[in-house]
Amino acid sequence: MRILALAGAALLLIPMTQAWLDVAREVTGLRYGHHPVTRRVIVLGFDGVDPDLVDEFRNDLPNVSAIAELGTLTACRTTNPPESPVAWATFATGMNPGRHGIFDFVRRDPESEDPYRPLNGMVDGRPPEFGPLGFPLRPPSARNLRGGEGFWMPVARAGYRVSILRMPLTFPPNAARGGEILCGLGVPDLRGTQGSYTLFRAGPNAVDAETVFGGLHKKIYLRQGSADSVLEGPPDPRQPGSGKRLSTPIRFSFAADQATVSVDDAPAVALDMDRFSEWIPVEFRAGPFVRLAGMTRFLLLKTGDEPSVYAAPIQIAPGSAPLPISAPRGFAKLMAARLGPMKTSGWAEDTFAANERVLNDVHAFADIEDTYRAHERLLLDRLDHANASLYAMVFTAPDRASHLFYRYRDTRHPAHDPRAIAAFQRETGVADPIRESYRWMDQTLAAVRTRLRENDILIVVSDHGFHTWRQGVNLNTWLLQEGYLSLKDAGSQKRERTLEQFFRRRSETSHIDWDNTRAYALGLGQIYVNLKGREGRGIVDPTDRDALLDEITKKLGGLRAPEGPGEGERVFTRIQRGERIWSGSRMDGAPDLQCAFAGGFRVSWQTALLGVPPDVFEINTHPWSGDHCSNDASQTAGFFLSNKKLPAGADPGLEDLAATICKLFDVDPPSGSEGRALPLR
Repeated sequence: MRILALAGAALLLIPMTQAWLDVAREVTGLRYGHHPVTRRVIVLGFDGVDPDLVDEFRNDLPNVSAIAELGTLTACRTTNPPESPVAWATFATGMNPGRHGIFDFVRRDPESEDPYRPLNGMVDGRPPEFGPLGFPLRPPSARNLRGGEGFWMPVARAGYRVSILRMPLTFPPNAARGGEILCGLGVPDLRGTQGSYTLFRAGPNAVDAETVFGGLHKKIYLRQGSADSVLEGPPDPRQPGSGKRLSTPIRFSFAADQATVSVDDAPAVALDMDRFSEWIPVEFRAGPFVRLAGMTRFLLLKTGDEPSVYAAPIQIAPGSAPLPISAPRGFAKLMAARLGPMKTSGWAEDTFAANERVLNDVHAFADIEDTYRAHERLLLDRLDHANASLYAMVFTAPDRASHLFYRYRDTRHPAHDPRAIAAFQRETGVADPIRESYRWMDQTLAAVRTRLRENDILIVVSDHGFHTWRQGVNLNTWLLQEGYLSLKDAGSQKRERTLEQFFRRRSETSHIDWDNTRAYALGLGQIYVNLKGREGRGIVDPTDRDALLDEITKKLGGLRAPEGPGEGERVFTRIQRGERIWSGSRMDGAPDLQCAFAGGFRVSWQTALLGVPPDVFEINTHPWSGDHCSNDASQTAGFFLSNKKLPAGADPGLEDLAATICKLFDVDPPSGSEGRALPLR
């Protein structure tokens, strides 16, 4: 018996010993023992690629066609809702949202001080703590809210080297036993947001302001052709909740059609009209002991008496991240040194500046392409040099192009402007930016095909498709008008809620009279009952919940659009109960109702942040003209492509990818995975 006990203790110590060996290998640089690379599995994700558009564009996609002729091209079932964080979490883990816990970009926390406040649905962060004289007592920390394990982890544990690039919902990363991970969606910019820009502007119409989509506008004052200001960075960690930011001095000099910028007395960098500058390092100091390093680039928009300069969202410097954005930690720095500077934030493209028309269409398109090409270089470099058995990477350009340029395709869209489209084509040579982003995908596939070895397996997948978005729907306003929600402050309907408030946890909820509110909307198409025992100030008895949800569902199901685009059309295809869509141990974060909008409609921006604007419907005249987030999942499928065949009727879904990839390595899928291994042959 004593021998058996000692043997049992030794078995318990094996995982601990392995963990210490893993740490030692990371610290010392010693290599793991890996299986020789006899066959590679290459998995490429292209966010937002729509199967119907793939069919429409086939003449421009020769490599998609060549791979499909050899193997399989079909639709891929998405998640409900068909949102990127939800879908990529299911892709990685094989779990439904009730198990991995990601239901939306936005969440609430019933256990927090303000249980109704909208919070980041992907990552939960905690700022550092400082002691006397600014000495740091505790570093910042972050927690990935996605439950479950990515498919690459059991593959890595089985002894196969993995290279996982720009993968959503991996921040902060877990080491993959000698492999490499570069995090994607979920990584913040240095300000802690998903893309807050700065606009420096002179002249009588310039103002200091924070915009709805997270922009910071700063008025500058010209003196003999120069202007001094500050570039504001992250919140001051020494004064949490104060609203103060760290900053660094900046100087502009303007002459004719050019300008220069100097950050913190560094040598001046030349700015040419309508062309992004090189990436410029910036540093923010929080006392004598803490320095936060980032990088940004500038775009000269206007010169003359009223010049304006755009500063891109400040990226975390790859070699100086306050929290790791890659594993090993030095991998991001290594790639930047090999390939040049590239964006590190999870939402890499400058879409919010484009949506506020600070960037015009040509600027936005150039930014999307530049970002895409940098990520393409990363993929091809790793295929050539990583010597891995499993590669996985997610590209985001098709999604961003579709969001911003769907109005080019939809002649009924309120923002469709043939003259602007013609001007864009004259300047860029591109008639349809969405089609062009699909061509980029095809070009990448061409480069990958030249690198395929005889036994390699290629899998290409998208997380969802796309729809036009002509009208926004303010769900909280509808709930107010129907008597389900009550306001304390009627004036709040005129005050827009901003992304800056959201990312800094400053979104107030006191405008709602919670003692007289039975239901509210938060996130992208989700409705919650103000339930006793669950919500902070719940008033609905649990025994009345089902009847209330039935009543709301019936009324919303009959809602039709008023005058404007889509007049008389039904707004929703389905209103579904959360517990009938999802299941699992993370259902405490699920909404009570998930609204599935018909094409042409989407929940409004303000609803997502608990806003209650004056009108239920609003015409969408923004550049952000295409979407998918709150549409019917059955009408928003992604696509699946492989150089291997699937039998007819296989009907792949995102939940099947984890099991499929693991089976190719003869390892079990992640614990809790619900998908089936697709019979690729």
